[in-house]
Amino acid sequence: MVRDLVVRELDHDPRFRWRGGAVTRIENLSDIVFALAFGMLVSSAARPTTFSELTGHLLTIVPVAAGFALLVLIWNAHFTFFRRYGVADGRIILLNCVLLLLVLFVAYPLRFIFDSLFGVILAQLGNWAVLEGTGIGFREAGIIMAYFSFGYALIFLIISLMYGHALGRSQQLELSETEKAITRQSLWHYGCQAGMATVTGLVALLTPAGPIAGALMILIGPLVFLGSRFIKTPALAGHSQEAGAMQ
Repeated sequence: MVRDLVVRELDHDPRFRWRGGAVTRIENLSDIVFALAFGMLVSSAARPTTFSELTGHLLTIVPVAAGFALLVLIWNAHFTFFRRYGVADGRIILLNCVLLLLVLFVAYPLRFIFDSLFGVILAQLGNWAVLEGTGIGFREAGIIMAYFSFGYALIFLIISLMYGHALGRSQQLELSETEKAITRQSLWHYGCQAGMATVTGLVALLTPAGPIAGALMILIGPLVFLGSRFIKTPALAGHSQEAGAMQ
């Protein structure tokens, strides 16, 4: 009983009653796939054998960190979904399998993409060695940005569909008004990421903007903020009364 109180009051999701109890087999499988993807992302570079190669290897912490952060973002959305809703019906299993396939498939390309984008940044600072080593020009960098954007959009589209499915099952899950509002905010958040990434990919592929089109992703923040302003959540005190009534 004390543990339940601590979880409700001190976890990172105090306004949402977590319905996912014990870790399920689908979550175990998902964690294994994410672990493999993290390993593929970090270990895809060749082992350095000289001092200059070691120095270059240390610089790869920047693109590796960028790819790592993106995978963590995806993992956290996945983790939060199963903790909040505990849903594992046929549709969620299908969507989850598609998500895992995408995560596993994009691990190596993700490292290449961020290495290439990092090379573009270094080239703007006068160091062309990394970019020349990849054989990538401005046009190729734009195509790489389009690949990244479309993959990003597809992943967050799947996550959006998962959250939308949970919202559609709000009655069976006995979601409170606060929880339904938070779910709508999450749905808007991930939908904005998918939509903006799609626009970025189209601009990168079809216009002369090329890799510079990635700057459009900055608009995700303001769009998410606007959604949080329009999709109001009841006060925390009101949620506590709802949660108490449900127990």
